[in-house]
Amino acid sequence: MAEQAKILIVDDERDLVDAYVRLLERTGYRCIGAFDANEAIQMIDAESPDLVITDLSLPDANGIEIVRRVRAKSPVTPIIVMSGHNTPGLHEAARAAGANLSLLKPVSIAELQRVIAEALAR
Repeated sequence: MAEQAKILIVDDERDLVDAYVRLLERTGYRCIGAFDANEAIQMIDAESPDLVITDLSLPDANGIEIVRRVRAKSPVTPIIVMSGHNTPGLHEAARAAGANLSLLKPVSIAELQRVIAEALAR
């Protein structure tokens, strides 16, 4: 059932991760947060999330590395990437690496819930 899906949220903005985790858990998802690429990669390997949401700009790596790691482990896990910067080519590179959807921050919780439900329904 999609409501029981485990979601990994990766962003170096701790307040954003905490807010998304708290709000998404209220709607029935199981959420885990990571604050850098290294931690995210460990969680991908240990937790096998059903969906990954990652920022593209992380202090220790590009979010595209997380996309590649998820794809290497699971070709079907939905991946949503977000960025506060509309850097030319960055969102396209993420999609080429295997991201299902890219969003420009800020993303409302309502919009995030909608895209999560759509991604998990596929």
